[in-house]
Amino acid sequence: MFVEGRMSNNEECKEMKRTKSDEWEVVEWCNLPGDLLSRIASYLELIDFLSFRSVCKEWLIPPSEYNPSCRELWFLLYGEGSQCSFLKLGSQSPNSERLYTVNFPELDGATCLASYLGWLLLVQEGAMFFFCPFSRAKIDLPDCPFTDLSEHVAAFSADPTCQDCVVVVVSRKSEVELELHLLRRGNKEWHKHCHRCVRSTLNTVSGAAFSEEKFQFLDADDGLVTFNADGKSSKSWANYRIVNHGSSKDVETLEYHVRKNMFGVLNIGQRLGFRGGEDDVVSISICGTMILGIQWLHILRNDSVILSETIVPDQQHVALARQIKGVWIQPRYVQVPPGLTW
Repeated sequence: MFVEGRMSNNEECKEMKRTKSDEWEVVEWCNLPGDLLSRIASYLELIDFLSFRSVCKEWLIPPSEYNPSCRELWFLLYGEGSQCSFLKLGSQSPNSERLYTVNFPELDGATCLASYLGWLLLVQEGAMFFFCPFSRAKIDLPDCPFTDLSEHVAAFSADPTCQDCVVVVVSRKSEVELELHLLRRGNKEWHKHCHRCVRSTLNTVSGAAFSEEKFQFLDADDGLVTFNADGKSSKSWANYRIVNHGSSKDVETLEYHVRKNMFGVLNIGQRLGFRGGEDDVVSISICGTMILGIQWLHILRNDSVILSETIVPDQQHVALARQIKGVWIQPRYVQVPPGLTW
């Protein structure tokens, strides 16, 4: 016997199951709980995550809830309109290498001067701006103070959203002088600095980094010139020669390794599908980067500066070559507050 109006345990259990089943039947994909969306996103590759966020506005989970490992290395090929190729180098896990085709209108007609912390510093028709290709975040800078881009390399000291970020662009003004343009966040004008430096001291600048509180500029011949931007030192510039570790006593040590010719060392052309046929002849101008060490990649296991380089075909194919550009980048998904200005 049961009291009127009460159900048996079995009846109550059935009712609970029916109610739960009904609830799941009416839940739409766009209304999935936020913690479940974050968990799904955590299993996605970076490019898949970007597609995931574009499904509907309810799936625009905060980027702070998705943290792709920056201990990866990607190569971005651009320079032919807005269509670009993204190569994610494979890791120790099988089938982890990926090649994507992505549309970036921001890169149409642009040239990359620096790559660091997932950000690119770009110049496009006289305008200069930061761009994060993984999140499409963009930060405009004051107008570019130069028009020629023949030997320009840049570096910045911190994430562009940081209040104390400093940007420098260095180039060779003449055979005996370097010219540097500097911009601090919050300033509207670039400041110019010059340094007497012959090519035997520093040839074509092929790399730049911010390390040990100084901007450091390198060539492919082991030359190194540093610039102290804090304005407190009476001697802002210093010249060095990089030597093998242990070959001299009482020498200063760099906090990073210098890596040259990485396009060939890592067989990037083959990985991108370039086979060397007449329809496949390219000339590639590549922007280097400073990266955090990648444990699975022996040659880049330590923090490193990858130097810029230019890949040209043999002499008989130069006239046929497509002129394209590339840049090394480590992935970060970052967004900036609406209306953020430099």
